[in-house]
Amino acid sequence: MTIIKKFETVEPNKGFGKKYITVAGAFLFILMLAQVWASNNVITYGEKLERLSVLSRSLNLENQLLEQEIAKNESLVNIASQSAKLGFSEPESIQYIR
Repeated sequence: MTIIKKFETVEPNKGFGKKYITVAGAFLFILMLAQVWASNNVITYGEKLERLSVLSRSLNLENQLLEQEIAKNESLVNIASQSAKLGFSEPESIQYIR
């Protein structure tokens, strides 16, 4: 007795299946959403950085102005005129105490 087995010829799938195309499409959609989210965050952080930069420049300018005012008030000419207004005078003779 001979056993004859018939094999069904099945054509191999040509190209990708619908499952792979769906997965690839979902992956691309997720990447697009990530790109939009990242762009929005970069824009937001850029605006914050610009505001901080402007604030830094204004604080540096104010610091320079205050340093100039301090230097002007600490000058010997200014101190001498202010002390004369307050009634201080140069000592006539210096006495040292031992």
